[in-house]
Amino acid sequence: MRHSVIVRSALAALLAVALVCGAASSRAAAAPPHADDLVQASLYAESASAAPGQTLWLDVHLTVASGWHIYWKNPGDSGLPTTVAWALPPDFAAGNSEFPIPERFAVGPIGNYGYGGAVDLLTPVAVPAGFAGNATAHLGATVDYLVCSEICIPGSAPLSLDLPAGSGAADPAQAARFAAARQKLPVGASFAAQFAVTPQALRLIVPAAAWAGLDHPSAEFFPDADNAIDNAAAGTVEIGASGLTLTLPRSANPNAAVPKSLDGVLVVKGGDGTARGYRISAAEVPAAAGGDAASLFWWQALLFSFVGGLILNLMPCVLPILSLKVLSFAALAESQKRRQHGLAYASGVLLSFAALGGALIALRGAGAAVGWGFQLQSPPVVALLAYLMLAMGLSLSGVAEFGAGFAGYGGRFAERSGLAGAFFTGVLATLVATPCTAPFMGAALGAALVAPPLLALTIFVALGAGLAAPMLAASFVPGVARILPRPGRWMATLKQLLAFPLYATAAWLVWVVIQEVGSESALMALFGLVLVGFAVWAYGSSRFATARARRGGGLLAAAGLAVAVVLAVMLRPASEPAKLAADALPYEAFTPARLAALTAEHKPVFVNLTAAWCLTCIVNERATLDRDAVRDAFAAHHIVALKGDWTRQDPEIARFLQSFGRSGVPLYLLYDGKGSPTVLPQILTQAGIIDAVDRL
Repeated sequence: MRHSVIVRSALAALLAVALVCGAASSRAAAAPPHADDLVQASLYAESASAAPGQTLWLDVHLTVASGWHIYWKNPGDSGLPTTVAWALPPDFAAGNSEFPIPERFAVGPIGNYGYGGAVDLLTPVAVPAGFAGNATAHLGATVDYLVCSEICIPGSAPLSLDLPAGSGAADPAQAARFAAARQKLPVGASFAAQFAVTPQALRLIVPAAAWAGLDHPSAEFFPDADNAIDNAAAGTVEIGASGLTLTLPRSANPNAAVPKSLDGVLVVKGGDGTARGYRISAAEVPAAAGGDAASLFWWQALLFSFVGGLILNLMPCVLPILSLKVLSFAALAESQKRRQHGLAYASGVLLSFAALGGALIALRGAGAAVGWGFQLQSPPVVALLAYLMLAMGLSLSGVAEFGAGFAGYGGRFAERSGLAGAFFTGVLATLVATPCTAPFMGAALGAALVAPPLLALTIFVALGAGLAAPMLAASFVPGVARILPRPGRWMATLKQLLAFPLYATAAWLVWVVIQEVGSESALMALFGLVLVGFAVWAYGSSRFATARARRGGGLLAAAGLAVAVVLAVMLRPASEPAKLAADALPYEAFTPARLAALTAEHKPVFVNLTAAWCLTCIVNERATLDRDAVRDAFAAHHIVALKGDWTRQDPEIARFLQSFGRSGVPLYLLYDGKGSPTVLPQILTQAGIIDAVDRL
């Protein structure tokens, strides 16, 4: 340590001599200023007295002359760190001084970290329990610094402050000073940062949680240790599917060693100048993993969104709704009407995805930890969707033909009713698609959550375009009309058969409600289903009766629906989540702390982040993860399995998802014994997961 200080002092002296010798001759005769004239030092206490057994906060306030600067705890390529040496009464103990966020000073290839203007160094001091009565504490400190501009001048300032024993109440005269000083301190990061090493640079990978609510984010990093990076280079920023990647050129020093963890202060700034400082300790990941986390270009994000939307058409969430639309296409003999219905359906899908994306972006901007499928974490929303599925199923079964009453108003209104139905079919397809996550969607949605709002919204619309594309193409391609059979009695039978997938969807949604609110509270949702059935029956049984009977049936139906909606709105999440069915894998509950503990012990870990409303998750578990072959492979390699349930809102899981550039579940991770994660596909196969385990 002493050798390092001597080397720094020598470098500072050589730099000062070089700058002085190169200055204009008119300055040669002028004597250099004194350090005391350039840096004014003061000592303040947050409390007017020192309370026994409590922590007292002290502030070393330094005011630096314009055009000059002093140095951070890591000064960079030259200079000396600013230090505070304390002289305290017996049994008083000073903690480490907390440095505010620094700034970079670069001159050519030389980069330094420090402060201009004013700086506050906050230090906690533990007051002994025996300090009481009429005692007075004499608190002394010596601040050593190097102040630089065209020349560098070392300085030292002795400081002292006397405080009596007392209650330790805050001094109102110092409240604003200490509050402002704390605003400038970096805070501990609640997210996990990572870095990858390449021959030319260190790539610092930061999840979206670091800049939630900031538009056009940029970043800067100040390392705790020197010699790791090129201090004069600010680095380059890329926004990608896995987050923000800050590429830091490596130091030119051939003896510079790559740190085991990249520790320091990360500063994230928005386009409006808003800045956030975080203390981070980034763990190293393999260079390949760092490359996977690199930027996803906007056109790639849009392409992935579109392809993911196409695949959504094949998911079990969406198929019952698409079956209804195909049935309606078969009933349309005229190509003109088919095209109109296709456009109306696509409009419903696109507008719904835009609204869903806008809501998600707005909630993230407000600081909420939400992601894809967030609305299904609300029990009232899930219950209302179950009601809607039941009502549609009863309509297909012939209990009530919704929309038939419009026929009496003439062909024009009947046609408008049909287009409105196509539009709302698109809306419904969007709602029921959210429980599913298709391949390509994870990267695209992750990119949407770190992109500027306009681009993020475009990514959501591209996802909707992919979902709407097959039906839209079918409405405009003449060959589809020849493939579809002619209208006939078969359509009535098929329509009744299609009611059963809707009943199955309603049953599944009720099961999700039970997971979210518990079996006792779910009784309200079950009664709501009965009321919906009653409302549909009341409407259907009276629609061909007298006017008075129709009014009575309508009132009964409205009353039943109103009570059902009230029951749904009253649903609240249970205090304890319902336990899911037993799994073949011996899971432990996932928490980031438990994961960190296991990786610190060099144990391989499998992480399964899931939700009861995620059909993709359920299919993966039942078809792949719960199989004996997978369980045996995990046991053979001593893999610890962790499961995180995101059925209900969980900010901790949401932040963890964001750290991997994901906005929703499922997320499957396989950590090797070195703590390096491999992200597994969203659609799992037994062969694929066993192969990944064998590669450990």
